[in-house]
Amino acid sequence: MKTFTLNYDSQEQLNRFLRDCNIDIKSSVLVQIFTSQVDKKFINNLRNQILKPIPHAIILGTTTCGEISNNGSQRGTTVISFSIFENTILKFTLIERTNKSFNLGQDIAKQFNYNDELKLILTFSDGLNTNGEAYVNGISSIYEDIIVAGGMAGDNGKFEETYVFSNDIITNNGAVAVAFYNKDLSVNTNYSFNWETVGKKHFVEKANKNRVYKIDGMSAVEFYSYYLGEDIARLLPSIGIEFPLVIERKGVKVARAVISKYDDGSLGFAGNIEEGSYVQFGHGDVQMIIDKGLDNIRKIIDHPVESIFIYSCMARHALLKDDINLEIMPLRELAPVSGFFTYGEFYHDCEEDSCSTQLLNQTMTTVAISETNTMTENITPNVFSDNPKQFDQVNLYRTQALSNLIERTTKELEDLNKDLENRIEEEVEKNSQKDSMLHMMQSQAQLGEMLEMIIHQWRQPLSAITSTVSSAQVYKSMGALSDEEIDKTFKNILSFTEHLNNTIGDFRELFKTDINTDNIPIDMLFNKVKTIVNPIILKSKVKLTENFNYEKDAQINISVGLMLQVLLNIVKNAVDVLLQNSIRNPEIILDVTTDTDSCIIKISDNGGGIPEDILDKIFDKRFSTKGSKGTGIGLDMSKNIVESKLKGKLLVHNENNWAVFTIILPLVK
Repeated sequence: MKTFTLNYDSQEQLNRFLRDCNIDIKSSVLVQIFTSQVDKKFINNLRNQILKPIPHAIILGTTTCGEISNNGSQRGTTVISFSIFENTILKFTLIERTNKSFNLGQDIAKQFNYNDELKLILTFSDGLNTNGEAYVNGISSIYEDIIVAGGMAGDNGKFEETYVFSNDIITNNGAVAVAFYNKDLSVNTNYSFNWETVGKKHFVEKANKNRVYKIDGMSAVEFYSYYLGEDIARLLPSIGIEFPLVIERKGVKVARAVISKYDDGSLGFAGNIEEGSYVQFGHGDVQMIIDKGLDNIRKIIDHPVESIFIYSCMARHALLKDDINLEIMPLRELAPVSGFFTYGEFYHDCEEDSCSTQLLNQTMTTVAISETNTMTENITPNVFSDNPKQFDQVNLYRTQALSNLIERTTKELEDLNKDLENRIEEEVEKNSQKDSMLHMMQSQAQLGEMLEMIIHQWRQPLSAITSTVSSAQVYKSMGALSDEEIDKTFKNILSFTEHLNNTIGDFRELFKTDINTDNIPIDMLFNKVKTIVNPIILKSKVKLTENFNYEKDAQINISVGLMLQVLLNIVKNAVDVLLQNSIRNPEIILDVTTDTDSCIIKISDNGGGIPEDILDKIFDKRFSTKGSKGTGIGLDMSKNIVESKLKGKLLVHNENNWAVFTIILPLVK
């Protein structure tokens, strides 16, 4: 077989190219068209230009998010690949979808006769209306052991309309496929992923196939907004493909990219995300992606290869920009290459006795085929030693630094949680017979509450880091990433990282048996309070009003860790009441004032107040409004901390259906 690839420019150029290639009209000819022109008229004219001189050709076409040829990656072009087969029979079909995507896959598969000659099905589906995962599952349900490759059409990242097409049909809702019949045809598939997971695992509360409604108590759009920032979330779905959700299936990490946003706050993904599953954000690591590309070449040269088809995710192109050629260009030394950047890639994999075709995102998949058994010779030295990294090393190092920073801070968070859990268990065991503050850690629910506090403490700066990196990538893609913006980005990240490190010490203070007090400015205390409280307020959508009117130089003598426990406990209780009572406009007011001798802290909520019959029992350790579900340090322990350890007062009263907790602490003279 032979493959010739053309960067299409005009009909005259195309005719000249076809004459020079001297295509035998008796041969089987597969024409793959990859075009950035999402235009039916353009596509139809181009097909006619090809079929007129080669009427027996089989066309497999798609719109793209970028094209791939022997010249590397490009945008805004049309690439045409002509593959001429001597001993392979080609059969094609295109079906417009009228029912479920799974049924579409089955209908496509049923168009081809199954026998020992069938070796490969190349297929493209539209990128927005078809559920890619359900589609390939439908094909696999008919032909489990047949290799399936290809991808989902793109439209230059606009997410408005995509097309796939064959000899005589163009559709924005369906799939086109070509079957290869030749028992001696060598077909070798590979893929590269290499995206790191970032942060904790998040619980998918509500989803229906590829549409996700709720994650961690937030709508899918709110979830992205919370972690990436509101400015970035407004760019959904386009920006979402660069920050996929990663799920683990049978030990393999699979990414799912956002492809649509709905008015109800839900998001559509290129493939299914099961309700009840756990997901993590994905983040591209430039160096790993490039290195893995060389690993794939090592696998390809172990097989005969005459042509290589590449179907790669648009997110890799968005991340690597021109450096995507470091993955692509070495492949052309093995054989002619052609392909496109997709909204999802189809990959066939066999493990032991089981085979399946999967929808992937964020990957580069390759299909190396050959009609001969001849191995490629003398190729290794050129690929591996003469492949200089022709890209901006400074930008690469910056990206590596960001990747490493996020990876390390995520690992530190996990290590901190484990360390705290071990410390808590040790202290609970050590003090199990003592009437001390560490009794609050004795139940599993209480332990979970404290660990959740730590996660909330870290979530905001981690989110800010992710948002900062994302913003830098957006500016870079727009050509607006100046040295000043880069310096600002790194300065922000260093600031956020310093905050992460500082909070470790704050939380470790909570678990010391010998807790000392220090003179600290009131400002310092409430800066820490904001850091801890704000994530809880944001998640619960409660309005927090701050009225601060105290002397800036005023100081109090406290244990910061103990005081944070008390304030967080009161705020958390207020949030619980507001949510439990379904208050229409929930609000918490934090008043901080000073007089001659004292600092007065008032925490009020409009949850309806505390019933008068239990108002005098609220600080009794034997009394709880939450029954067996109570968690946290408890109001009795809060009162004990304030009055015994911090030499202050903790009071409560109702005021116009508002519950008001008042903490009075002596000022340092």
